[in-house]
Amino acid sequence: MLITIAGVPAHPLLVHAVVVLIPLAALGAVCLAVRPAWIRPYGLLVAAGALAGAVAATLAKLAGDQLEAAIDVTAEFAPVIAQHGQFGLFTMVAAWPFAVLAIVVAALSRRPSGSGIRLVGALSAVSGLVAITFTVLAGHSGSDAVWGYVAG
Repeated sequence: MLITIAGVPAHPLLVHAVVVLIPLAALGAVCLAVRPAWIRPYGLLVAAGALAGAVAATLAKLAGDQLEAAIDVTAEFAPVIAQHGQFGLFTMVAAWPFAVLAIVVAALSRRPSGSGIRLVGALSAVSGLVAITFTVLAGHSGSDAVWGYVAG
């Protein structure tokens, strides 16, 4: 069964949420790591964006697997799809630790002591950059799979 939204396969629609939410949340995490004073007012917003990005990455991966099963993949196209699927998996796997760390940063900002917040904030920023890297790789390989024949 293929998940669709208004008759369109859900995967290409869901990836748009991933490529917006993960980089924005990661940029926010970097800003919070550089400016810890911003954690209290903006930490929850960054955490929400990171969590939404991780959920979107998971849904996009599931919808992508369904889409792959629903189409006829030629032998020459199979490696391209396989590589895109791997990058999609890596994106999903990288997005969850980022989301958890962003949530921990937001939670620590609500505690009176706020101890360890700088370290967790730095870890959140680094994990966000890793998630961006895999998001870009997955997005590029997917766009190349769909549009590569047009440019090539």
